[in-house]
Amino acid sequence: MSLSTSALRRVLPAVGVVAALGVAACGSSGSGSGSGSGASTSPAANSTSTPPAAASKVSLSAAADGSLLFNTTSLSAKAGTVTLVMANPSGSGIEHAIALSGNGVDASGQVVGPGGTSTVSGKLKPGTYTFLCPVPGHEAAGMKGTLTVR
Repeated sequence: MSLSTSALRRVLPAVGVVAALGVAACGSSGSGSGSGSGASTSPAANSTSTPPAAASKVSLSAAADGSLLFNTTSLSAKAGTVTLVMANPSGSGIEHAIALSGNGVDASGQVVGPGGTSTVSGKLKPGTYTFLCPVPGHEAAGMKGTLTVR
């Protein structure tokens, strides 16, 4: 079947409008706020309306020379699930652990020997927390610091 020139002139603009509407209906990649026309009915678009809480992993270590200190006295993380990972260097010669307290949080990781790693996690709101070594006498000797959560 062949169309005359006048028939093509009538059909082509309509095809262009239909194509443009089809592209507009496809929308964006889904990263928008969802406050558009409300035409989206896909379950995937609706299932991600509440993003999961952020997760942060913060690393620190005990002093390698056996002194009762961490390698830092100040840490920071984003609000959400925060995991502190403390390495106890093989040369430390002493057991250590990592603990977290403040703003209703009181959690401790496992006590580990030299060469081990202790971790503690908590769902943290913005604020200031204390990280410390819960092994008796270690916090009092200076094995503590401040974790600022934003």
